[in-house]
Amino acid sequence: MKRILLIMITLGLVLLPLLAAAEVRTYTEIVTVKVDDDEYTARKKAEQRGREQALEHYLRDVYPDRAATLNLTGDEKYIKDLEILESSVEGMFSKELKAKIRITINEEAVRAYLKRQGAVTGKNEERRIVVMIIPGKMDTGDAPMILDNVRAEVRRSLTAAEYTVIDSDDEAVNQALTEEADYNKMVKHINKIADQLADKGEWLVLGKVDVSVAPSGSAYVYRAMMTGKTVSLASRDLMWEGNPDGAARASKDEAKAAIRLAAIAGGKKFASEVVNALNTKTLTQERRGARFELVLPTRGEYRLERKLLKLLGEDIKGLKNVSQKNRGKGDMVVDLYYAGKISDLVDLLMDNFEKDAQLKRWNPEIQGNKVVFK
Repeated sequence: MKRILLIMITLGLVLLPLLAAAEVRTYTEIVTVKVDDDEYTARKKAEQRGREQALEHYLRDVYPDRAATLNLTGDEKYIKDLEILESSVEGMFSKELKAKIRITINEEAVRAYLKRQGAVTGKNEERRIVVMIIPGKMDTGDAPMILDNVRAEVRRSLTAAEYTVIDSDDEAVNQALTEEADYNKMVKHINKIADQLADKGEWLVLGKVDVSVAPSGSAYVYRAMMTGKTVSLASRDLMWEGNPDGAARASKDEAKAAIRLAAIAGGKKFASEVVNALNTKTLTQERRGARFELVLPTRGEYRLERKLLKLLGEDIKGLKNVSQKNRGKGDMVVDLYYAGKISDLVDLLMDNFEKDAQLKRWNPEIQGNKVVFK
């Protein structure tokens, strides 16, 4: 009897993790959509809304701390199975389709998405991108909802492109947003913001969203107009600048849904242009390197400056386009290109400076894309 009991306990310990891993999350959603054209189109709208609702419920259940900042937009790849259990059309002049839908989540696809984002395990440390998006002119008065949808879509799209996104969830980013809550000021003080966030990632995305509403026949066109630019946090090189937008057409009764769709479309186009630019320009940057500035305490000593120029221009491998920016008294300022992080550049310089009795006494300090030796 004891042996049988022991076997049962052992089997239980083995099977329990397998049963837990095999847990399938299925949600039953009730949705109502307006029938504008035909019932087939309405059913497709109902399925989309059902997917969105099920994914929202899943995120709140499984990732409650992250649910507010995640938006999977009802993408079919996150759904394993969908079945309309019941549906009916009601109304004579204004018809509505009501549906009861059973939806099974593709948890493996969701976990893969969250893993790339850094929300579950690990981070893509070499592809971190800081995103700051603020409201501009809002004709509709729905700024919080619009911003949430734009930011969520930008986060989703950049994550899907294998970037790790650091946005307003991060304390330092949120503080910078609070201090510079105006797009023109953000652009004007971009170097100051980059200094604050230099250790957060490789690129900085600044963005603003304006919303307009214009009549179009018997309906209205709701437009989310994006303005933004992307810079390298190391070199401050401009990587992208553009004005994409997203639009949706609907009646006044469906204004909220249309604004949400416009915001998602605007965020998607915004992120797509950023990704295309980064994928193109970072390949060029990898070949050429990023631009950095060195400030060296030579005090105008000509022989020391000549020695440094030879060391930087000829002896240290990996440095390109080395040029002296100033001559005469004071510190020597040098521009150069280096294919790597600024911290790696400092290590490379210090390894070489250690070989010289005078230069090894200098201590480096990183200031944005600048290395100041003292």
